[in-house]
Parts: sequence; C-alpha cells; structure tokens
Amino acid sequence: VSVPSMRVASLILGIVLTLWTVLAVVQAMLIPSGPGPLITRVVSRCIRVIAYAPLTMIRTYSRQNKWLAGVAPISLLIQLVVYITILIFTTGLIVYGTTDLSLLNSFYQSGSTLTTLGIVEPVNVASTITTFIAAFLGLVIIAIFIGYLMAIYGALVSRESQMARLSILAGEPAWGPQILARSHILGLPANQAPRYTDWINWTCDVRLNQRVNPILSDFRSTAELRHWVITMLAVMDATALRIAFEPDNVDPNAVQLLVECGVTLSVLDGTTQHAHNWAKQDEIHRAIKSGGQSPTDAGLSSDEWHAGISALQLVDYPLPPDLDAARSRFLNLRHIYVEQTYAFAKQLHAVPAPWSGTRNPAVDTIWPEIARGQEKL
Repeated sequence: VSVPSMRVASLILGIVLTLWTVLAVVQAMLIPSGPGPLITRVVSRCIRVIAYAPLTMIRTYSRQNKWLAGVAPISLLIQLVVYITILIFTTGLIVYGTTDLSLLNSFYQSGSTLTTLGIVEPVNVASTITTFIAAFLGLVIIAIFIGYLMAIYGALVSRESQMARLSILAGEPAWGPQILARSHILGLPANQAPRYTDWINWTCDVRLNQRVNPILSDFRSTAELRHWVITMLAVMDATALRIAFEPDNVDPNAVQLLVECGVTLSVLDGTTQHAHNWAKQDEIHRAIKSGGQSPTDAGLSSDEWHAGISALQLVDYPLPPDLDAARSRFLNLRHIYVEQTYAFAKQLHAVPAPWSGTRNPAVDTIWPEIARGQEKL
C-alpha cells in the first residue's frame, strides 16, 4: 500500500473515530441515558473488578467500605483520561493524513493541541485547522466533564439527604423493624414512618438518576453504615410489615411505595425497561390476600423473623393476635422484592444489615442500636 493511500485512509479513519468518540462523550456526560456508551461501561466494569478482587484480604467491613469508596471517583477520572487518549489518537490520525509528518510526530502534535499546551506548531493549513478543532474539543470535553460532575454531585446529595433523615428512625444500618419500633416510641402515625409519599418520590428519583447515570450506584454513602440499597430494603420491609399486620386497613400509598420500589429494582437490574409495571401491583394485592402458605424463599430465616418481632415487643408495639398469618403475608410480600434487593446488596457490597442477605466475601451482620420500651414518650 502506497504512503499517500495510507495517509488518505488514516484521514478518513481519524475523522470517523473522532466523531464517534465525541458522540460517546456527549452520550456519557452531556445527555446521559440508559447504560451509556461501551467505553464507559468497559471502564466502570474493569475498575469494579480490580477494586473488588482484594476484598477477601480485608477482614472488616469498615476497611472494605473505605477501600471501595474510591471505585466511583477513580472510574470517573479514568473515563476522562480514556476519552482524551482516544481523541489524541484519532486526531493524530487526521494530522498524519493531512501532513508529511511521521505517525509519531503526528500524535505528538495532536497531544500538544488537545491538551492545549501548544508546544508544537502546525506545518500547513490542514494541520492548522485540525489543531484549532482539537484544541476546541479538549476545552469542551473538560467543560462537559465538570458539568457532569456537578450533576452527579446533585443527584448524590438528593439521594443521601433523604437517607440521613430516615436514620433516626431506621437506625444505622437501616432495618425495617426498627422503623416501626422507633416510630411507635415517638407516637408517629402509621403513614408517617415511613412517610409513603416522600419515599415514593425518593424511589422514583433513585430510579431516574441511577438509570441515567449508572456510576451513581457505585458511590458509597458518607456514613459508613448507610447504603441506598439497605435503606430501600428497610423502607420496603417496614411497609410490608405494616400491611401484613393490618391487611384490612391498607393505605393505598403503601402499596404504591412497594410497587415503585419493585419497579425501580427491576429497571436498575435490567429486568424491565418500563417504569410503570402494573404486574407488580397485582403481585402485591395477591400477597396481601394470601394466607397460610408462605413462599419457599423470602430471604428470611425463622430466627431472623423472631429477632424482628422481639425488637417490636421491646417497645410494646401492637402486634396482631395471629402472628403466623401475619408472617405468611409478610413473606409473600417480601418474596416479590427480596431476590433483586439481595443481589444488589451483594453486588455492591452494601453494609451487612439484618435481613439483607449475605455478602461476598462474607462479613458479620451489623445490628443497629435497638430501641427499648422504657424510652417510650
């Protein structure tokens, strides 16, 4: 193949790859949607695999959490480096195709231009145009990245602030029975703990933000014993317990909350693309009406169930006379969402709260401070 033909092919390939990279940056950071471009997904996956590999050598959850706190920030920074590196390569191909420079010197000029160092002078009109375009792209990508970081920060604060407000009721780590126990001590009405409408809104926000920006799921809470998966599970468990205890007096907002949480989990794990899955509503109503027969697996052993009931008995919580029937209804409700929630908790190595499944590597369950009856107002 002649040198002129190679330069023409290099020019065409460079233009095509540059446009593709710019579109990937726009899709990943400016107008994010869905799982994101391939580059973003590959980088995030590689960083996660590398970061999670040494967890078996770290004995305590506290140290594991500190180690994993760097996964999301490092992933974002490496994404930026990867995009800039690809653009240096693609614009270098354009320079090579429009000048008599060697391939190495073309990349040198491209890197100088894209990073706005300006240490290499263009050699002809075509390379001058390429230089201006590359310098502009370098500035634009940095600006887009800064804006993207601000959007991530806003979504993260929105997610964490609601969780922080719940911690006084749910404990840390969050646990469904503690929400009921502490709300009973404070004398809060049933629809205030959890406040269904607030948590419906929070769940929808989590679904939207983490669907648009999947990297958000890897950002860990500023509080060591707090995690968005565990908080969502605790809210669902508290809601399901209230429904199971009083099946004849079910708040429609409680049902909607369970539906929204179930749909959110399905959307985030890719099971469904639809934000409004009416089948979840039907499942919940069938579970409320169920009696006697419990599901084979609701992720809750007999000992774990009795631990939750004991926590409620400590504060003289008004339990139903037929606890076996209530347990059956609760397990049928829990069966709807437990598999996906436990999978997220294991995948993201969430804090090992009660009623939240196992972790890999295994760590001891961390219990929240248990509310006592003598504290009742």
